[in-house]
Amino acid sequence: MMWSKLRKKIKEFITPELKNRIDIHCTSYRNAHDEADEVWITLDGKKIFGGGFYHRLAAPFPSKSDKEVANSYEFYKESFKLQLKSNKAEELLKLGIHDTYYITSNLWNYIHTPYDEAFASNNPIYKAFSLIDRRLGKRRFDKIQLDENEHPLVILFYNVRKPYFQKS
Repeated sequence: MMWSKLRKKIKEFITPELKNRIDIHCTSYRNAHDEADEVWITLDGKKIFGGGFYHRLAAPFPSKSDKEVANSYEFYKESFKLQLKSNKAEELLKLGIHDTYYITSNLWNYIHTPYDEAFASNNPIYKAFSLIDRRLGKRRFDKIQLDENEHPLVILFYNVRKPYFQKS
């Protein structure tokens, strides 16, 4: 799917109150020797989340073994799942180990995943976007208990959405 179509579909899922505040961008550096891509999410025009090939290479790994895990095929496969089975994958994704394909593929899968499954996911892309999804109602939102170890994007989207439910 072309990026413009994916972006449009994702924007259709975002609650109307946040549709103009949250945006998703993608660029390709065509003159670079490897034509690397970058994807980022903005809130009120400020970059809050992003990833790309070079983001992944420059990520601050806590240890050499973490870097080896993050560059392994098993981590790569795991990071695309609706339910992450590896605690190490969750830890590394919290560090900002995101490449373009990880973000775009999970966004593509999100729009084709039933809401209840996305909401119950521990994959940060699914979970974060389920919190700003137009299908999330007040009763379900009031029952949400975020874990203190949640991904920063999940916490941010929860806090951005919270004031809209407190008004009603």
